[in-house]
This record gives sequence, C-alpha cells and structure tokens, in this order.
Amino acid sequence: MGTMKETAAATEPPELPPHWFLYLVERMDRMENNLRSEFREEFGGVKQEINGLRQELHGIYRWSIGLLMTMLLGFGGIIVTLAVTLR
Repeated sequence: MGTMKETAAATEPPELPPHWFLYLVERMDRMENNLRSEFREEFGGVKQEINGLRQELHGIYRWSIGLLMTMLLGFGGIIVTLAVTLR
C-alpha cells in the first residue's frame, strides 16, 4: 500500500504555498538582510575601537620600555661611578 501512495503523490501537481507563507518568507528575508547590515555596522565600529586600543597599548609599551631602559642605565651609571670611586 505504501508504494501506491507514493506513485499517486508523484503524479499529482505540487501545491503552491499559500500567499501568507510567501509573505512571511519575504519578511524573514528582509529582517535577515537588516540584521546583517546592522551587524556589519556594529562590527565595523568595534573593529575601529580595537584598532584604537591597540595603538594606545603600543604607545604604552614603548613608553614602558623607554622607562625601563632609563632606569637600567641610571642604575648602571651609579654602579659604575661607585666602582670607579671606591677602587
């Protein structure tokens, strides 16, 4: 009996979905496009903020390296001065 139903269904023309279903599909498609464009805008803003933070951190890193080198050279100079004078 199962095969008879399948062959009968194959010969029937396919039914078109009702107009409200097509309306809902179109509406979902528009909503998806709107969400994608909003996401792209937000993602672009976040990306710019991250790049700004990265530049700030790079500046802080360079500043800290400069401070560390200054301190090391200062202490090195003190040690060399003490070693030369106390000899």
